[in-house]
Amino acid sequence: MTGVRRLGLAVLLAGLAAVPARAAAPVGLCDTLGGSSSGLILVLSAFPAEGAPLRKAGTFKKTVVLQGRNFYPGILEGMHVVLGLTGIGMVNAAATTEAAIGAFKPIAIVMSGVAGSSHRIADVVVASRWIEPPKKRHIPVNAAMLEVARQGATALPAPLEHCATVPPTSATGALVCMPFDPEVAFVDEGSTSDPYGGMAAPCSPGGGDVIGCDIPAPAVRATAAVAATPEVEDMETAEVARVARRHGIPFVAMRAVSDGAGDPKGDRGFPAQFFDYYRLAADNAALVTRSVLAKVGRLAQDPAAKPVCRLLARHRWTAAAKRLRTASSNSPLTSQ
Repeated sequence: MTGVRRLGLAVLLAGLAAVPARAAAPVGLCDTLGGSSSGLILVLSAFPAEGAPLRKAGTFKKTVVLQGRNFYPGILEGMHVVLGLTGIGMVNAAATTEAAIGAFKPIAIVMSGVAGSSHRIADVVVASRWIEPPKKRHIPVNAAMLEVARQGATALPAPLEHCATVPPTSATGALVCMPFDPEVAFVDEGSTSDPYGGMAAPCSPGGGDVIGCDIPAPAVRATAAVAATPEVEDMETAEVARVARRHGIPFVAMRAVSDGAGDPKGDRGFPAQFFDYYRLAADNAALVTRSVLAKVGRLAQDPAAKPVCRLLARHRWTAAAKRLRTASSNSPLTSQ
């Protein structure tokens, strides 16, 4: 090779090296579809009974132990998820969420559980922001996830339940039915409090539905303006929302009412209502959580939803929410 040709080749190679490689497409919420997914959704509950209906509804073939807690990667409503428990209380919620984000790198976080509320027992309440009263922190729920939840709630996998065996762990308990059909309520504000004084509430191995440490396996059978009064109150959600927001991860929570209005046994409040109706509430929260995942799956599989998926992957949450609302009003894209 002559010197001129060698020089020309060197210049050509240098020019090619200077051409930037095409950046990989960002991974977004639509990329959590099971099978060929490149991302996952972290689905969290606080105590065993909240996670039980979700584990029963999905396919989970392995267990990952993280900081002494079991997490279950698998498929739920066609989506790639990791299911796990935070433990009860704000301290547990923050620490577990932080650890799970580090371990699993979720694309989104969905929380499913029960709460006290001024709404009726068995209603499912979805708040657009969460407050931690002691620290005066207000954490908005991700706009796109909130809109996905709104639209998903119109196509539940089954009707919300309105009857419960009381007490729920008794084989001979009485059947108590609410005198109304439960609904999904989208409200302004929820509140998270810490009755444990900054301490991590311990769980008890083998402790059952509420104070146990693990989700039971299924039985094998042949900053917006602050509302005057929060409409739903719990002990974990604001902390999960805070940690998710700090990591730039979209978040939404479904909280079904375990202690609230409409009790046919009378207005007995917490803890009497909670221990009667926590399973009923957990089942309904799980139904709405499943509807959110199913909605994401429909977006991922619909060619007409590609613009929304691109916005979600680029973290343009408000634009994605607006496009979802527009599409819902103009086409069957998001309403089925």
